[in-house]
Amino acid sequence: MYFFIICWAPVIFLTRLAVGFRMPALNLSILGALFTLFLVVMVFETPLPVALLSALDGVITTLPLLLVVFAGILLSALLQTSGSLSRIVTWLMGGVRNAVQRGLLIVFGVTNFLEGASVIAEPVVAPMLRSAGVSPSGSAALSIIGYAGLMTLEMAGIIITVLSLVTGLPLYDLGIASAWLSLPATVCMAACVPLFMKVSGRNAHHYFLTLGCGFFVGMAALVAVMYIGVSISGMVGGLVLIIVMLAAGPRRLTLSKDILRDLAPFIFMLIALLLVNTVPPLRELTSKQLTITVKVIPIHPITFQPLFSAYIYLFAAFGLAAVLLRMTMAQARTVMIDGIHKGWRASVSMGLFGAMGQMIAYSGYTKGFGHLNQAHNMPWILAQGLQLYAGNFYPLFVPLLGWVGTFLTGYGVASLMLFGHLQVQAASLLGVSPAWLAAALAVGASIGSISSPFKIAIATPMCGALGREGEILRLTIPLGVAASLIIGIILWAGFKV
Repeated sequence: MYFFIICWAPVIFLTRLAVGFRMPALNLSILGALFTLFLVVMVFETPLPVALLSALDGVITTLPLLLVVFAGILLSALLQTSGSLSRIVTWLMGGVRNAVQRGLLIVFGVTNFLEGASVIAEPVVAPMLRSAGVSPSGSAALSIIGYAGLMTLEMAGIIITVLSLVTGLPLYDLGIASAWLSLPATVCMAACVPLFMKVSGRNAHHYFLTLGCGFFVGMAALVAVMYIGVSISGMVGGLVLIIVMLAAGPRRLTLSKDILRDLAPFIFMLIALLLVNTVPPLRELTSKQLTITVKVIPIHPITFQPLFSAYIYLFAAFGLAAVLLRMTMAQARTVMIDGIHKGWRASVSMGLFGAMGQMIAYSGYTKGFGHLNQAHNMPWILAQGLQLYAGNFYPLFVPLLGWVGTFLTGYGVASLMLFGHLQVQAASLLGVSPAWLAAALAVGASIGSISSPFKIAIATPMCGALGREGEILRLTIPLGVAASLIIGIILWAGFKV
């Protein structure tokens, strides 16, 4: 009982710092990593070299995610600086009928396409919604709500990749489970949209249209996971919705040379990831042959797939955009400096949260990782305690656990690193699928985006909602908790059938 309570100390510690002191994510990650190091060494009697190597393993494990985030920030900064994104938005908005459809196209189409392509949506989508007539607070909230249900499948598949690296579970199994659970999660997010999109003439027809858009984009992503691949499923979901809504619009859009040039980085990303996911020889080459495996610790090989993952293509898309938009070396250098300034804190924070997760996962190992003392291994203690105290109802709370991690840290990866390995342990004890438990954790972490003060803080300055963060969070926190519990009920009911 004592050790079970102590195992929750990192979560309680981060909660106190985040909620009580409103500490930014970078400070949270530094203090959280130091606190976890102290805990695993002094309380759980893990040798210091083991704890430090585990921390390094956590940083290396999250490296693909860090590269995707950094490359996405660079590409986003370039497209905003050049005016490319604003031109694309203006072009798209000419193809829909009214304010409601314009808002839904942005909320579910543009957000998921951008996040699927690893371009951070909030700085782009929040001002788009504001210009479309949505209130400042609504614009900030909807720029996150639109992609929160599907985020597990987005950022070019890197979240599922990290989850697979942490848990050791097959990427495909995690992708399928996450896609099925993301479908009701996206519908839950769609049900929240009318609370923030207060447009004139709102009626039952508009409400069902909103739910339909959420269901449609989730279903398109699920089909993409099944028949194409996880890495572009979120992008495909957003793109298919955009195409369908524009096809049903009052007029056809023409593809001019200027628009094709602006769209070129996204087209390149889509084609590159489509090829490596669907052409068998390319898939075999990039996912199994052209790989790099490293071992920071002897029992955890980390395999990198640079030509199968998104970050190489994101950096290439950045270079392509710079050439096509005729940016000078000075302009490109300015964009890179701006991207580094915006991205270094997020990258360091994610790396440190990864270090925390692996120190927890490998606590209790002896020097050299030759033997595990289960009585001092935090995931094993948590799994045993949860089985004892929650029993068969444990799956109900897994998505909420994911939500907690994102709420506290601002990053869904923190939930995966802190609690991912726990799901494998718990699944073994409960006799259920570890892939579905891990996927539920990831989907809950994605839903947590709408309740994250960090995410809200990105969006509010972009749409005139600065200072209204508390007003937004008062709504999005209970909505996030409710949506997470709904996914938990679906998961629990599925295990009972």
